[in-house]
Amino acid sequence: MTSLDCVEIEQAVEVCTGSCSSCPSVGSCADRVVCRCLNVIEDEIISAIRVHGAKTVRELKELTGAGDGCMCCRSELRHYLTVYAAKRSLELASV
Repeated sequence: MTSLDCVEIEQAVEVCTGSCSSCPSVGSCADRVVCRCLNVIEDEIISAIRVHGAKTVRELKELTGAGDGCMCCRSELRHYLTVYAAKRSLELASV
C-alpha cells in the first residue's frame, strides 16, 4: 500500500464513526475508530498505553491489533503514544 492509498482511505472516511458528532483530535472521543481495518477504537488505544504500558506501535499492535491492516493509522498511533505515554510517565512519577 502506498502513501497515496492511505490518503485516499483517509479522505473517503471524513465523518467520525464514533458516537459523538465530531472527533477532531486525539483524546476527543472514546468511540472514535482509530484503526478502520480492525475496528479499534480510541478507548482501546488509550487503555493499552495508560493501563498496559504500551510504548511502541508494535506493542499497541500486539495489545489491540491496531496498525496490523493497511497500516495507514500508524502515524496516528504514534501521536497517541506521544500524548498518553507522557501523561502516564507523569502519573507514575507522582505516585
